[in-house]
Amino acid sequence: MMKKIFTVIALILLVVSNYDCQGQQIMQTINDVQELKVNEKLFVDKSFNILLKEIKPEIKRAYGEIRRAHGALSYFVFCFVDWDEQRLYNIQGKASPRITVFVKENFEWDKSKLPLAERDKWTKEDAIKYGNLTVVYFRVSGEKLTEKIVMKTKDEEWEAIK
Repeated sequence: MMKKIFTVIALILLVVSNYDCQGQQIMQTINDVQELKVNEKLFVDKSFNILLKEIKPEIKRAYGEIRRAHGALSYFVFCFVDWDEQRLYNIQGKASPRITVFVKENFEWDKSKLPLAERDKWTKEDAIKYGNLTVVYFRVSGEKLTEKIVMKTKDEEWEAIK
């Protein structure tokens, strides 16, 4: 009887611990960008993939900067707003949410052969290609929009919501 009770308790603990390990991503919205920094120890000296898996919002713009000088780190910058949305931040004098990730290894980043509109896109192929790089540290920046803005030019309208 005692063995059955112990087995049932062990199974319950296993299920609960497995459920707990599969929680939601740290960065659920672009306004959660600071939460990544709070949990920085989860990502430093680990694979870039681990950080990427904790980012739910779409990375709308990205670029890589290769540093070849001795001691300088290469890095990626991830932006979570497109160019039209960026204009709304600019109107309010604010920086859009972004992450700058410094990595240990150098990498090749040449998208010059792509059409201009595609050069700053982060793709699944990029995540695969650069996912094994090692995160040294990262910084987060940006602010929330504080008011609703409607901006009209020609036939287009951009709207930002609190």
